Amino acid sequence: MTKIKKLIHKIPLITWFIIVLIVVFSFRSDQYLTYRNLLVLLQQGSVLLVVASAATFVIISGGLDLSLGSILTVSGITSAMAVTAGIPIPIVFLVGGITGFLCGAVNGFFISYCGLPPFITTLGSQGIFYGIALLLTNNEGIVIYDESFLILGANIGGMIPMAFVCCFILYIIMIIVQDYTRFGRYIYAIGGNAEGARLSGLRTRFWKFFIYAFAGMMTGLAAVILTSRLEVADPLVGDRWEFEAIACAILGGTSMNIGKGDVKGTILGAALLTIIRSGMNVVRIPSLWQSAILGTVLILAIVFQVRLSLKEGRG
Repeated sequence: MTKIKKLIHKIPLITWFIIVLIVVFSFRSDQYLTYRNLLVLLQQGSVLLVVASAATFVIISGGLDLSLGSILTVSGITSAMAVTAGIPIPIVFLVGGITGFLCGAVNGFFISYCGLPPFITTLGSQGIFYGIALLLTNNEGIVIYDESFLILGANIGGMIPMAFVCCFILYIIMIIVQDYTRFGRYIYAIGGNAEGARLSGLRTRFWKFFIYAFAGMMTGLAAVILTSRLEVADPLVGDRWEFEAIACAILGGTSMNIGKGDVKGTILGAALLTIIRSGMNVVRIPSLWQSAILGTVLILAIVFQVRLSLKEGRG
């Protein structure tokens, strides 16, 4: 019995919250726990998981990136332009990844080498990147008809979403980078004590710059997958994604104050947000109320998570 209690206590609180929501939505609608809705959940949550994991890396390092949604947008635009130009699919991924990398590199340069605050820098670059997206598209979406590209948004054998498979591979790569590479250790070192890391010989400026560039690159790759699933590159598709990505990271246990966090926990935050959004659609909550409800639930959950982390820290 004691072992069972210990096992229960080890389960993150957010997991219980997810279970409760699934039960509630299932009672409200018999369509919620269907295979079709599960496919929708996997498709909706997969890209968010990658973007949220990118945000997690930045937050662990002691930074903040409010431009991830706009990077997702402009990377999707450039990848769509590449597809319509007849460029092979592997190169399209390269185009999306490089676009994201360059956008992240701009943030990293001003934050790391110019000493500008992350909040101000990424808030400003957010507007710049959205402006670039609008200029590239003339404020109109780019519709994609290339079947070889759209297959990324289809289901494998009609069962598993290709978008989920691709995004999950990117997510596994980020876990490996975090846990098994020198770069991953540097992220924690910079977030925990940047000055101490610098005095120990770590090139903190370069690695902080690279963290933002890497986060941008992963977001850019996710943008290619999202564009394929939507079959159109919208110049405003990334609106509010940065808020949701940061929320997922914090809900997953990442701290905003010190180099503490884990992309393996971020998947729980992404799952919670996706379940809430899907559940509101299934039980037919009016769209006018959905943003307010989602924002309220997220704020309450984050406050609870932060208070719990502070309590554990004192303990």
